[in-house]
Order: sequence, then structure tokens, then C-alpha cells
Amino acid sequence: MLASPVYTGTAQPGKAHRSGASLSDRLNAVARLVQIGSARGGQEGFDPGLLADAEALLARAGERLRLSAHHTIVVLAGGTGSGKSSLFNQLAGAHFSPVGVLRPVTTEPHACAWGMEGAGPLLDWLGIQPRRRYARSSALEEGERALTGLLLVDLPDHDSVVSGGSAEVSRLVAQADLMVWVLDPQKYADAAVHSGYLVPMAGHSSVIAAALNQADLLTPEQAEDCVADLRRLLDAEGLQDARVVVTSAISEAGVADLRRALMETVIARQAALQRISADVDAVAARFVPYAGDAGALARVTAALGPRPGTLDPAESAGGAGPAGVLHPWGDAAGSSAAGSNAAEATAAGSGAADGAGTADGAGAGGPFAAADGSRGDGVPDAVKSTLPAASTETLAAAFCAAAGVSGVGRTLQSAREMKAVDYVGWPIAWLADRLAGRDPDRKIRLGTLWDELRDVSAGATGAQRAEISNAITVLADEADRGLPGTWQASVRQAARSKTADIPAALGNAIAEALPKEDSAAPWWRAVAAWQGLLLGVAAVGVAWLLTIIILGGFGVAPSAPLLLRDVALLPWVALIVAAILLLGWLTANGCMTVVIRQADEERERAERRMRAGIADVARQFVVMPVERELSEFARFHDELAVARGGS
Repeated sequence: MLASPVYTGTAQPGKAHRSGASLSDRLNAVARLVQIGSARGGQEGFDPGLLADAEALLARAGERLRLSAHHTIVVLAGGTGSGKSSLFNQLAGAHFSPVGVLRPVTTEPHACAWGMEGAGPLLDWLGIQPRRRYARSSALEEGERALTGLLLVDLPDHDSVVSGGSAEVSRLVAQADLMVWVLDPQKYADAAVHSGYLVPMAGHSSVIAAALNQADLLTPEQAEDCVADLRRLLDAEGLQDARVVVTSAISEAGVADLRRALMETVIARQAALQRISADVDAVAARFVPYAGDAGALARVTAALGPRPGTLDPAESAGGAGPAGVLHPWGDAAGSSAAGSNAAEATAAGSGAADGAGTADGAGAGGPFAAADGSRGDGVPDAVKSTLPAASTETLAAAFCAAAGVSGVGRTLQSAREMKAVDYVGWPIAWLADRLAGRDPDRKIRLGTLWDELRDVSAGATGAQRAEISNAITVLADEADRGLPGTWQASVRQAARSKTADIPAALGNAIAEALPKEDSAAPWWRAVAAWQGLLLGVAAVGVAWLLTIIILGGFGVAPSAPLLLRDVALLPWVALIVAAILLLGWLTANGCMTVVIRQADEERERAERRMRAGIADVARQFVVMPVERELSEFARFHDELAVARGGS
């Protein structure tokens, strides 16, 4: 930063950035903003131009911090006839750059380096042709030794008629650490300079200076008026920290002051970092519209709750730059900003990259915790999430309705009751049904019920897609309420990212909750054996009854045992047979009552399992992607705060 008594402005030499974050933290935050923005492309996504500019800044900053940290790049920019090249020659102490008055002469950039050691790669990066490079290393006067490390560049005239001149000026201005705009008294208010270069760089005022040249053409009063008017213009354009100095390349007035200010800038080793910091300010400000109003973050934070954990690396590429690799800023920029030597800072940057940078790279994601089991209100705890409970419960209930959980439960209960008849029913009753032709109908109905259960658990045909879509829309509308348009679109997209897989997942959840088709309770088989025994005893009783009637009633076998021919036993035998038949009927009815109760309980358990499984599907396929997107919005705010200078 320039510091000289002849400069006017509000900033003070060595002024630190307002932020609590180091420059390395801010650059890493910009890299993460690019990563977040790149993942949300599309028509309603982040501006591709903004992402490209941010990536260019990261690349430019990385190159600048990697190259010679001992040099400070200062460019002299100006229009035709402003005396820019003459001032360059005065500062360089030699006639290096050609001078013209009425037409542009400087068509290519010229550079003068005070100390060439390490300057070669930097000059290559700037694109300075070897024949346009000059060195002061062998002829430094005692008073100029403090300029060691200065790399002064004379830019082409910005208003040059030569093709590409303006683009070359813009490129080098973007790469410079400090920009000195050389203005003449006649054109210091030139709109081409102010609107084309100065106004767009309002955030860079701490690394911009204006040299009002050709002071030899003005009286002291005129020079004072011009400085006051130029100061007014700069302040109105947001360049309050830009310095103004009055110089004359002819009389050398003010040149010594400018040279002394450049010495202070070189010694401080701050210009490169301040320039990068200003670039970060400008890019970060362009991300602000994507943060929404003040209430957007508050609503998301309230929904997400505390975020003590970190996102799984597979879920978030936090810390990765546009190419998925952590930018090796490390602590270099931050330590240099505190005033340490830039060379030591750059060396520290490569070593600290895997330290502080990687630590920050985890991001500030939110936990996606959820409990298992049931809450006792028909909606399992698996549906619990960081979204409002009412929204997630409504989604799970809508999925259950779409999958027909209640209907599946009733069908299961009916199928179980009909199947139990084959085991616990009174054989005489189902034999009568078979003889009457009703049993085949029951078998057919039983098979139909299981076919219905299989169809429901098949997936796509069992879930009503329209109901699923409507339920997702309701949740997404609740989740993205108040968010900026870009984030609303990304939340809606996240909510529907797995819609095609939901019907099959719901079918699987139902299938896993259903029992096997041929399963039967063990006690059913015991009752079936008991009923068979009773039926056998009843058959024996009937046979005994018939034997007494034949042998005793007709006297066919007088020598037969008394029990087989005593007619007096007929009422007792008939009573025993009737009792056995009644016992079988009572057993069947009692067991069916138990079966109905157990089938109802089994239906409730199956419905709970189905609701739990469907709630888990709703959470994994809809809620978690939405939560992740909301967490990314909160992380975007965190990274934006750091990029803008927050700690």
C-alpha cells in the first residue's frame, strides 16, 4: 500500500483487513463457494460467469502466491499523452520506455525489476517479452536499495488504437499488486478511465493510487483545485482509500515522493496480499444475493438445529476447490498479512496446506440423526429429522396412504383368518362346505387375497405416483419457504432426486413386513391334531352306535359282547357322540375367536412394521436429500461469512 505525506485519502499505511479470517481461510472459503455453486447448476443455478471468475481468482491467487514472494508488482496505467512512460523512465532512472505525446507509443508492456533474482517466472506469468525487461540490480544507488523487489510495469495506453491494447491493460491490471493510474490535468475526469477501470475496482481502493502528472503545467492553486476535484470523483466512485499524488515527469516534482512511497510498499510486502484480499472481497460480494434475506438463514438454522458434526466426505466435497482438490493456501497468506516476510509466507503455504486447510475442508455440515422404533402415535421415530416434525410426519403418512398400508393390513388379516380355518376349524363343518361346494370358493378367495398382497408389495403398481408426487411437493414447499430462488430450485430438485425409486422402495418395505404365505402358528397344528382326534373318537362312537343297532336290535350275533349288543346303551353312546361333536364345534369356535384376535394383533404389528419401513423410505429418499441441501445452504452462509472476512 502506498504511504506518503503527499497522498490524500482515509486509509492508513499498513491497514489490516477488517476480517478476523486469514487470507488463506478466505481463499479456501471461496473455493468451497465455487464447489457449492458448481453443484447447483442449471437454469436457476449460480451464475456461470461468477463461478468462472471465482475460479480464475483462485488460479490467479495460487499462481501469485507460488511465484516470487520477494517482488511487488506495480503497474503504471494511463492514456495517451498522460506522461505515463516518462514517469516510468524517471522512476527507473533510465530511458527504457518510448515516450509519445500525440499518439500511443507504448504498445507492449515494459518492465523494470529492482533485483532480478526470482523475477523471471513472475515476468513470464505477466507475459512481458524478454526484450521488454530491464534490470536495476547492477546499478542500484544507495538510496534505491530499499526498492529491491519492486517490479515496475509500464502498461500500453488504455486508449490505444492498436488492436488488443485495452485487453492487455485489463489483463495486467488484474495481475498487478498495486495499480498507479497516471492522469493528466486535462483528462483526469476521463469517463473511459473512471467507468472502464476505476469504478469496477471500487473494492480495490487500498491498492489503487492516482498520480496527477504534468504538475509543471499548473500553478499551485490549479494543482490544488485539480486534486480536490479528483478526490471528489474518487470518493463518489467508492474509492475513498485510493491515494492521490501530484507529480511531474518533466520537472521531477513529486517523483521522489512517489519513489519513497513505492519503497515503503516494497518493504511492507503487503501489496500482493492486499490485492488478493480485495479481489476476494469483490468476488464474495457477488455471492451475497444467493444468501437470501436475513430471515432465510434463521429459518434454516432453526430447522436444522445445532450443527456440531461434519458431513460425510462422500456427501460433501467441503474443502475441495473446483477441481476437487484443496487449494494449498495454508497459513501463508494469513501470516503474511500480519506483516511477516512474503517469502517465508509462501514457503509456509505449501507446508500448511494439509493442516489448517484440510481442517476447514470438512465443512460445517449438520447431523442427519434419526432414531428407530415407534413413537406410539402411528408414526415411527425413523421419520424424525431436522425438518419440522409435522412436515416429515405428513410425508410419511402420505406415503403410507399411497402404498395402501391400511388396506394391506385388512387383506392380511382376512387371509390369515381364512387360512386358519384349515387348521382350527371343525372338520365336519368344512366337510359340509366341501360337500355343498362352498370350500372351493373359500380356497379361491384365499388365493386372491395373497395375490393382492403380492401385487401391493411388487412396488410400482402398489404406490400411487400422483399421491407420492403431491406429498413431496408439500414437503419441498415447506422446506424451501423463504429461501432464495436458486436454493428453492435446488431443494425441490433434491426432494425429487429419487422419486423414480420410491414406489419400488415402498413395495419392498411392505414385502418385508408381511409374513410368509404358507406360515402357520404352531398351536394351529396342535388344534388340528386335537380336532382330528375328536373326529376319530366321534367316528368310533358312530360305529359303536351302528353296531349296537345291528347286533342288538336285530339279534344278528347273540354271542357278541354285551357292549356291542346292549340296546340300553344306545342313548348313552348317542350322548357321547353328540358331546364329542359339540366339543369339536366349541373348540373350533373358541379357536377362531383366538385366531381373529391374533390376526388383528398381527395386522397391527404388520402395519407398524410397514409404517416404520415406509417412514424410513421417506426419510432416506426425500427428507435426507432435502436436509442435506438445507445444510449446504447453511454451510454456504458459513463459507460466505469467512470469504467476506468473518472469523
